[in-house]
Parts: sequence; C-alpha cells; structure tokens
Amino acid sequence: MKKFRQWWSWQDREHGAWLQSMAAQGWHLRAVNWLDIYTFERGAPAEVAYRWDLHLNNFEPEYRRLLEDAGWEYVAAHGGWHCWRQPIVNGRVPEIFTDPADRLRRYRRLLIPCLAMVVAQLLLLAQWADWGRAPLALSVLNWVSLGVGAIAAYSAVQLGRRIAALKAA
Repeated sequence: MKKFRQWWSWQDREHGAWLQSMAAQGWHLRAVNWLDIYTFERGAPAEVAYRWDLHLNNFEPEYRRLLEDAGWEYVAAHGGWHCWRQPIVNGRVPEIFTDPADRLRRYRRLLIPCLAMVVAQLLLLAQWADWGRAPLALSVLNWVSLGVGAIAAYSAVQLGRRIAALKAA
C-alpha cells in the first residue's frame, strides 16, 4: 500500500505515532520517496515504535551500529531523515534520544537551518524591495520567496516551542 504523508521537523513525535498506528493495523513501513509517498507492506499487526533522526550527510557506520546494537532496525531514508523502528515491549516505548540534553541538541540542530532560511529570504526580499515596478516573473519569485520565508519562520517558532518545553521539563 502507498500513502502520501507530509510532515515537518517539529512533528516528529506525531509522525512516529502515525507510523506506530499503521503497524498496529498490520502495515509496516518499507520505504519513503522524495514526494512523501510511503510504501507499506502487509504483515501481522504489531506494536512498533518508529523514530526519525536527521543526518544531512550519511551518518557514520559506528552510529548505525550503535543504534542497531541497541535494538533499532533501520527502515528508510527521506532526505536527510533516517527512520528506525523497534518493537514495543511490555508497553515501554523505546526512544533513540533518552537524555533531555540530547533532545535539546537535536531540536537546536534543526532550528539552525530554519533561521538561516529566514535570514536568506529576508535578504532576498530586501534586495527586491521595489515590488511595484518589478517584472511579473520577479513578482512571482518575490511571492514564492515570501512563502518560503514564512514556512521557515513558522518552523523556527514551532522548533523554539519544542526547545522551550524541553527546557521547562
């Protein structure tokens, strides 16, 4: 079965919960393509936790071995995101990042590209400040740039909320 599902970096927990519910129905993730189309294979219903970790460059083999030694199975890659799964035993949902400081570092690592994108889009918009006299093609590019900047800013705010919640905990 194939399903389309888009998600944002701050929705990692919700996305994992969706994959967990699919596994409980007997649909186990096999692959994800660049269009956010997920391929599932039919199997026995199971309680399985799915977790995503971001590594823009391929991660080191030692890191993969570390997770595999901890019982995680590598499932798929999507962009720089890597999906892992592990059975839920006795109701205990496993986590890759168990230390709050590690989770904070992870969200901060995700926040940096969002903030960089916001700054880049603001610089582009400042360069194209005279929208009224711009040719149509440039006006369209301005609006696309504004949209990308808005999405990056919203992502930064959501990641900031996750960071604040972890600091408060």
